[in-house]
Amino acid sequence: MPPSEAVAWARDLVHRGVDLPALLRAYRLGHGLCERRVEEAAAALEIEPEIRWRALARMSHFMFAYVDVICTDLVEDYEHERARWIRGAAAARAELVTAIIEREPVDSRSATDRLHYDVSRRHLALIVWSDPRDSVEPSGSLEAEAIGLAAALGGGPVLTVPIGARVVWAWTSGTALFDELPATPLTMGDGVRAAIGTPLEGLAGMADSHDEARVARRVAELRRARAGTVLGYRRAGLTGLVTADPAQAVRFAEAELGDLLAPTDTCARVRATLKAYLEESLSPARAARRLGIHQNTVVYRVKQAEALLGGSVEERRLHLELALRLSEMIDGLRAAALAHRTRT
Repeated sequence: MPPSEAVAWARDLVHRGVDLPALLRAYRLGHGLCERRVEEAAAALEIEPEIRWRALARMSHFMFAYVDVICTDLVEDYEHERARWIRGAAAARAELVTAIIEREPVDSRSATDRLHYDVSRRHLALIVWSDPRDSVEPSGSLEAEAIGLAAALGGGPVLTVPIGARVVWAWTSGTALFDELPATPLTMGDGVRAAIGTPLEGLAGMADSHDEARVARRVAELRRARAGTVLGYRRAGLTGLVTADPAQAVRFAEAELGDLLAPTDTCARVRATLKAYLEESLSPARAARRLGIHQNTVVYRVKQAEALLGGSVEERRLHLELALRLSEMIDGLRAAALAHRTRT
């Protein structure tokens, strides 16, 4: 068993963030130094060469065996302490981050020291997650995915906080952060999705940007977003606002769309065409170009929609556009509403 001083030293290395190879190298160097001192002492003795050689061989065998046993025990103790330390540090980090996002009083300097991340800067919050229902598991760690996404967004330092096995909260900071998502769509690795807030300042910004990322994640889940999707708050914010109460959103969509909400291929095509028509300022030509269909097809489907709605699509246009947007995630909204009723 290693001396208590050696055990204490190994544990101190863990707390100071010194890697295991440094500990083993120290013992190798110490072993070599001790061998040289023994050889020097043996050379100074006036004894027969045969006796000196046997003594040196025995000492060498003893020291090799001693260092082997000591290092084996110290490695085990080091790894145990490191695992304990990481669990404790991770728990403490998660507790502090939770306090920040819940807007509890937190000292900025102390938080920076404890998190090893400057909380006074401009931050962008990320949420990276995997879905157990996916057929493909993530090929790498979610933390690595978060760090890669942060770099793609112009971020510098990254703070990651695992929340269970399938979710990572993250923040990145820096002067080069993008205010808008790049024109080229961002994607994640296999089996991974991500939601992004907007860049905001300081501790309050960490909390607000995280709230935005949570809204974006909720919208992505309502839309049943495919693996690899990255959704930003700027695109999801309005939808997040109108779906905060899923049951109310379902009732609104059903009341506005009526029979047009039927789960048939025909109604789905009519809804998609009507949505494009309204978003293209009631222009059949632009809607046709957008959808890749003939202009007359757009006109025909708009008439189909008006027949199902019982009136002109120009009436209550804003309500209709919102209901059509909700129709794209109606299954997710109904599931969320049911889950909420079950919990309450």
